[in-house]
Amino acid sequence: MEVDNGHYVYIYRNQNNDKVRYVGRGKNATRAVQHQNKSHNKNLEDWLQKNKYKLEISGPYGDNETAIAVESALISALNPDFNMRKESTQYSFRPLGVPNKYVSRLQKEPLGLNELFKNNTQRILLVKVTDKKLRDERVGYQLDNPPNDSDIVARVEKYWLLGSSEYREQWICNRNESPTLLLGVTGSPGNQIIVASLEIDTKSWGSVIESEKMKNAISVPLKNRENLDKYSLRGYRLDKGANIKFKQYKKGQYILIDKNERL
Repeated sequence: MEVDNGHYVYIYRNQNNDKVRYVGRGKNATRAVQHQNKSHNKNLEDWLQKNKYKLEISGPYGDNETAIAVESALISALNPDFNMRKESTQYSFRPLGVPNKYVSRLQKEPLGLNELFKNNTQRILLVKVTDKKLRDERVGYQLDNPPNDSDIVARVEKYWLLGSSEYREQWICNRNESPTLLLGVTGSPGNQIIVASLEIDTKSWGSVIESEKMKNAISVPLKNRENLDKYSLRGYRLDKGANIKFKQYKKGQYILIDKNERL
C-alpha cells in the first residue's frame, strides 16, 4: 500500500511587517504557489500581484485531517484578511468556559456581590457546578466543551439540601422570604464563572422533586427552563472579593445571599 506523505499547510505573510494575510492547505506543496499566478481568491490574487510577500510552508502531515486541524487553528488564531471561510470547527481556538455568544462578558470586569442583585432581586441561591459527572449521570461542566442548556439546567436545579423547615417550609409559608434567582457557578474563587442564571418560581416550592436517596434534598422550581440568562448574568466572572466559597460537604454546595446580609 502506498503511504500518503503529502498534505501541507502554508501561510502568506506581508514582507514589511510579517503579518499573516492568508492560510491555506493542499495535498501537494505546489498548491501553495498556485495562488501567485491565478487564485480562486481574487482579493488574495490582487494583493500578491501588488505587494511583497513571504511564503512559508509546514508539513507534510501525512493525512488531510491533520492538515485541516492545523489550518483551522491558525485561521481562528490569526484571523487573516484574505481567508473568506472562517467557520468554527473542533480545531478552532474558541472561548473557554461559555458559549460563543457570551464570550464578550468573560472579557469584562468580574462582578461584585452587589452587581448580582438586578431589578428587585432581594435573595439569590448560588449552587456549585463541578466538572464531575454525578452518579445519576447528570453531566459535569467542562470548560473546553460546555454542556447544552438542558443539561446545564438539569445540573443546577437539583438536588440541594433545602427541604427542611429552615428553608422550603418557610418559603412555602412566606414567598417573600424565598430566593428569586438561581445562579450556577463553576470554578474556584478568583476563577468563577456564572454558567446559568435562572428565575425561581417562588409559588411552586410545595411541588418540587424530592430525592429518593437523600433526605431533604430537593429540586429548585423554575419559571422558565429555557432562559439561562436571566438579567444577563450568564458568562460573567465573579470577583474574588465577592467571597463566594463553596464547601465540600453537602450543605456547603450552595450559598444563600441576601441583598442586605448573607444568610
